[in-house]
Amino acid sequence: MVSGLSLLLATGGYLLVLFGVAYFARYRATMRNSIVNNPWVYSLSLAVYCTSWTFYGSVGKAATSGLIFLTIYLGPTLMAVLWRPMLGNVIRIARENRITTIADFLSSRYGNSLPLAVLVTVVASVGIIPYLGLQFKAIISTFLLFSGAQEGSMFAGYAGWVVTVMIGLFAVIFGVRPHSASDKHEGLVFAIAFESIVKLLAFLAIGIYVTYGLFGGHVHILEGVREAGYERLLSLGGEGSPSYTEWASLLFLSMMAMMFLPRQFHMAVVENHDTDHVRKASWMFPLYLFLINIFVLPVALAGLLLGGDVASADFFVLSIPLQWGQEGLAYIVFIGGFSAASGMIIVESLAISNMVMNSIVTPLLYRYSQRRAFPLVIANIKRLVIWGLVVAGYIFGVAVGGFYSLVDMGLKSFEAVTIFAPAFFFGLYWKRGNKAGAISGISAGFMIWCYTLLMPMFIRTGLIDADGAFGFILNSRMMNPDALFGLTGLDPWTHSLFWGLFFNVVLYAGVSIFTRQDAEDEHQALMFVDRFSPAVGSAASSLEDIEDILVEFVGEDGARNIVDGFITSLSVEREALTRSDLMMLREEARRALSGMMGSAIASVVLKERLPHTEDEREELLSSVKDVGKSLRLSRQELASANRELALMKEFSENIIESLPLGVATLDERRRVKYWNHGMERISGVDKDNALGEPADKVLMCMTPNLVYPDVKEGPISCTRGERSLDGQVTRLTGQSPGYVVVLEDVTERKKIEEELMIASKHASIGRLSAGVSHEIGNPLAAISSLVQELLAEETSSDVRSSLDTALSHVNRIARIVRDLGDFARITPREKSPADLRQALEKTLSLVRYDKNFRDISIATRLEPVPLVRVDQDRLQQVFLNLILNARDSMPEGGDLSISLELAGGNVRFVFEDTGTGIDPDIADKIFDPFFTTKRPAQGTGLGLSVSYSIIKDHGGTIEFENRAAGARRRQKGSRFVIKLPVEDGQPAA
Repeated sequence: MVSGLSLLLATGGYLLVLFGVAYFARYRATMRNSIVNNPWVYSLSLAVYCTSWTFYGSVGKAATSGLIFLTIYLGPTLMAVLWRPMLGNVIRIARENRITTIADFLSSRYGNSLPLAVLVTVVASVGIIPYLGLQFKAIISTFLLFSGAQEGSMFAGYAGWVVTVMIGLFAVIFGVRPHSASDKHEGLVFAIAFESIVKLLAFLAIGIYVTYGLFGGHVHILEGVREAGYERLLSLGGEGSPSYTEWASLLFLSMMAMMFLPRQFHMAVVENHDTDHVRKASWMFPLYLFLINIFVLPVALAGLLLGGDVASADFFVLSIPLQWGQEGLAYIVFIGGFSAASGMIIVESLAISNMVMNSIVTPLLYRYSQRRAFPLVIANIKRLVIWGLVVAGYIFGVAVGGFYSLVDMGLKSFEAVTIFAPAFFFGLYWKRGNKAGAISGISAGFMIWCYTLLMPMFIRTGLIDADGAFGFILNSRMMNPDALFGLTGLDPWTHSLFWGLFFNVVLYAGVSIFTRQDAEDEHQALMFVDRFSPAVGSAASSLEDIEDILVEFVGEDGARNIVDGFITSLSVEREALTRSDLMMLREEARRALSGMMGSAIASVVLKERLPHTEDEREELLSSVKDVGKSLRLSRQELASANRELALMKEFSENIIESLPLGVATLDERRRVKYWNHGMERISGVDKDNALGEPADKVLMCMTPNLVYPDVKEGPISCTRGERSLDGQVTRLTGQSPGYVVVLEDVTERKKIEEELMIASKHASIGRLSAGVSHEIGNPLAAISSLVQELLAEETSSDVRSSLDTALSHVNRIARIVRDLGDFARITPREKSPADLRQALEKTLSLVRYDKNFRDISIATRLEPVPLVRVDQDRLQQVFLNLILNARDSMPEGGDLSISLELAGGNVRFVFEDTGTGIDPDIADKIFDPFFTTKRPAQGTGLGLSVSYSIIKDHGGTIEFENRAAGARRRQKGSRFVIKLPVEDGQPAA
């Protein structure tokens, strides 16, 4: 045995770890990097279904009744099969209407009925108290068993209250949020998922130890069972075994509990981030149930074989390691059981408190909502409600827990929440069901539950005296709570379930058939049953009326966000809102208030503050009837419409996929939701690798990054390697907000634009050059003639020297004028087929014996190529310009290599030198007119520009690139590549 203080410290330490885990998840949520929004955490959070009943009670049930313990887990497994077609719709309805509890869901379905919400809340609160008591009984019992303290001792009471306070504190801190009740409790959800792992590992640890450590495997346990005479625990039916009706009843009860236990509805529906998570949970949750139950029967049988008392079989998982001196393992089991119990208490108290606040407290206090402290008052009352539920569960566990097993206490709560099943399922699939029928059915079911299950419990515990006249009624043939109306031979659970469902269904259906729905009842029925919510409601007298109501309950910032967001979605001005717009805004306000205070009270607030006019009532009723008529289509018409929609969807997707543009959509968390073929081509990322991934990861190849650290909305320009991209990022609004990214590869277009710009420059400057050369040419010729005449006369040496200098400058000006004239001749000249090798050889013959080429080695590699239609004189001018430029870049000498080859449909010249090269910063300007890197007296800057114009006139291209980088910053050597198209049919030269 260990000291009680060490157990309390272990419990406190575990809760501190839980606090840390929850705070970590909440912090990540505030940083918009949620770790809860994934199917694994969602599936593990649903395992809050596995409480101390699973951890301890299932072993006790298996030790006393055999395999029937499996029904409690087979039921949820069967329900998980129905999740994909049903739970997704429930989640979508709840999300659209800001529903946060099962009471709100049923109330919203039946005309936003506040009386129905109150009734459901009362039933759930009363029905769950035994389940909360079960958890506290398990915690207190394991404290006493582990520490060796006596029941009723001072330590037992002290420890019970300390644990109650710690659990209540956790529930208050992580369950009461300052914002809307519809906000996600990410810290709480992650803590519950963490607890699910803890209790699973703890139970697997004790199971493995008992099965393989003490008995050497399942076979040895089964042999011991046969020898000890416990074979009945391994059989179905037979004498002493539970009946098949009990099997069916418990299976049905567990299926309903999986849907209607407040904590399960809260985790499965309210805390769901994405309906796609349901798909994975539909197999992960049953797998979890299988793993946590795989050792239940071996542990139960082992406890019996080791001499354990059947009366204490609930706690075999803890007593066995203590019996065999495995104190460390016992601590692990204790923490696992505490985890299972505390998780249920926390989530259940939160779910019930939301129901109490939305259905009872807020309707009583909302008239005081204009007071400044109203939100704080509501939050504090919710804290008190949570504390009250936790304390009530503890008191029930202490007062009644000793009379019942853990399973018996839990089944009472399962029976209680099953009362909601008819109203829930009929409400989803039968439009005729109304609020009167739902209230009647639930009331009847609750009275049967109280009479057949609570009454015997109160009698057994002595709270009700079964003697006298009251005892006569209870023991009569018709009113016996164990055999109501003379029905005998059934176990307590089947008996209560039969009569409860009978009266529940009969009254629900009968009252619904014989009473009429009002307009709101009919509207809500259409919304739930047909999964369609017509945009109708009552128009407010003005936009300000709606804003004033929202300010009272959600504050000025919240009201502004709701109204401004709605107006932005319509793309209209505030003053331009129509009557129809105001009706839709009123509906949006109702949804927002539903998330704050529940759908029933939200409807009451709007009805009282913004009552319907007669015209609006008629318009609303007419709209609902029109929608009803439009929905009464035959199955064939619906099938046809579905096929058309499918074809339209396929057609739209084909259009998007066939676009030459890249299209991607991102959700609010910037994860990729759509990725077309164009985006695959542009980004180089396959669709399978992009979908579901963070956009900043798949778009990291773009420079700059389009979505990190912030999304850059509007027109965008970026690059991917050498490719240039233009596009647009637009925000998506509505029910699926996010972003759409459209990208276009504009590399070729930009090249064409650059070429057009250069051509435009050439054309403009060419016209200018033509005029300048014409105007300067005539007087320049006269000056040259005059100077030459003066030189012909007898003059002094000084005068002759001056005239020579003048003539040299005149000749230089003449060369410049000729260059301008050549540049200005942008009109095409006659071309004829020519041998390009001969044209190049003629050009080389002009410079081969030039003294300036003495230190330059010229190497040629000229392959045979077809004849090309060219202006041979102008092409030789291009060759000469490139050769002279190479000479000028190698004043100390060097190598010039010239090659000619056939490349595809072009002939290709390459001129490479080993000169100084050109600075990369100015390389894109070398073809501009008058741009030169030479000194003023060495060149005009027109040579390369003229060459560019000549090659373009021949339909070819000329490109420049620096050769391999040297040790210095500047590049070493230049490389010019000329491509000229070859006409078909020309013979090879």
